[in-house]
Amino acid sequence: LICILLFLLMLAWWTIDGGLRQISHTSTFGQQVETIEQLACGLLSLLTIFTTFLWRKWALPVRAAWAISLVATASLSSLVWGPPMPFIALVFGAVALMAALIILWSLKRLSNGTINTSD
Repeated sequence: LICILLFLLMLAWWTIDGGLRQISHTSTFGQQVETIEQLACGLLSLLTIFTTFLWRKWALPVRAAWAISLVATASLSSLVWGPPMPFIALVFGAVALMAALIILWSLKRLSNGTINTSD
């Protein structure tokens, strides 16, 4: 559980830091959308960590939104930054989806019943 939470914390840092750095470099609508999605992914990564311990009734919708934002960020990045590469976008999206599913499955297995909190 600790490794997954540390990974989510690192992902939050990378996505928020990267999103904030690229805000000033956005020149197209697609780049703006991808940057906002990237920042949302970072915030949802943090919320995923928090809902592991607190606000557990919100864990399922937060985790679903996080997975969607991760796949969207990974897919959009190769379409809007530089020359569009649809095949690479599909590969990035597929890898991000697999990673998200593994993380969600692990979080469910490892945090299910191991932490007693009151909502």
